[in-house]
Amino acid sequence: MRRLCLALPFVLFPAAAQSVGVPQEVSPALLAQLRAGGLVLYFRHFGTEGADAPDVTPGDCSTQRLLSAQGRAEARAVGGLLRELRIPLGTVLSGEYCRNRDSAALLAGRVTATSALNNPYFRTGTEADRRRVVTNLCALLSTPPRTGTNTLIVTHEQNLRLTTGWMLAEGEAAVLRPRPDGTFTVLARITRAGWQAALRLGG
Repeated sequence: MRRLCLALPFVLFPAAAQSVGVPQEVSPALLAQLRAGGLVLYFRHFGTEGADAPDVTPGDCSTQRLLSAQGRAEARAVGGLLRELRIPLGTVLSGEYCRNRDSAALLAGRVTATSALNNPYFRTGTEADRRRVVTNLCALLSTPPRTGTNTLIVTHEQNLRLTTGWMLAEGEAAVLRPRPDGTFTVLARITRAGWQAALRLGG
């Protein structure tokens, strides 16, 4: 499924239509591609508890919905699976909300938080913020990773939903391939169970 980023700020895609036909498992071919690098792994943050305060501030964890103990355990487990599968990670980015930053750190052991992956739209509902969210994400999804590595992105599900129409579950990942012409191809969507099943592929 190929997407042209330049057109996306003007279109909101139906979620169900966008996920039809996209694999939900790590095939041998996809695992080979992941091990070679050149892909983007977009994760929604892992399981949470609590709620954001009305005056939520991206850098202030005390105002935010945070990872639950189970969410933290899931993130560590998936990070371990990525290492067992020998999937090389290069750039690791997250939004500034603590549930995103902490998920990325638990997955990869490091993270660079960036405001480009925040989502002001879910608070303001303005068209300007919707376009800003989509434009920022498109720029990241169409940027090739460093040679021999994959880029890991962790943030809110709505950023990807506004861009592709997909709604990821907590801890679920979309796997995408950036293209030189400014588009990206959606290759798969993978849960923890999918990463676990990939271990059986061996190699």
